Amino acid sequence: MPSGAAAKPNEGAGPHRVACSAVGCGTAQPHPFAWQDGRRLWILDGDCSAWVLAELEFDPRACRYVEVRRASYRWPREAAGALLGRAIGAGLHRAEDAARGLSEWAAASEAS
Repeated sequence: MPSGAAAKPNEGAGPHRVACSAVGCGTAQPHPFAWQDGRRLWILDGDCSAWVLAELEFDPRACRYVEVRRASYRWPREAAGALLGRAIGAGLHRAEDAARGLSEWAAASEAS
């Protein structure tokens, strides 16, 4: 129910802090999350200051992975969302597989 009072902007709420999830606030992850979909390999790694999602593709002629794209995110949920969004393109079953692996990685990171 509206009170008639002016809404306060969030900018005046004090210093901005990076909201941290259970995965690695203030410390580096013991290992990055990796998920493979055929010739594609996704790597998610970060801490409270930056999260990076890299997409690599295996080049059988050169017998190595080649980076296709890399994106940096401020929040772990953004990086995870980007990964899961890409996984959805591979089909629901693959997206569920990626989500399950990501969940297990987060739980293992929290336990470390």
